[in-house]
Amino acid sequence: MGDPVKQAVEAYAGGSYPESPRALIWEERRYEVQEILDRRREPHGIGFLVRCSPDQALFNLFYESEKEEWQIQPKGFAKQEG
Repeated sequence: MGDPVKQAVEAYAGGSYPESPRALIWEERRYEVQEILDRRREPHGIGFLVRCSPDQALFNLFYESEKEEWQIQPKGFAKQEG
């Protein structure tokens, strides 16, 4: 088998980590967070729904505090206006 695909999230840490995600790597491609559409706190961490460039890609990101790791789930693409 080949090497596992690297997944990573870059996040801003103001008063606490993670305060807001800035970029992510998914399937060897870098996505820049353009907008945080939803933010939620859960007992084990914090989640974000983000819209990224390129391609208006949507991702559900969840940071699990105890494990200190991110989960990345692609959610499709935002609808184009116009």
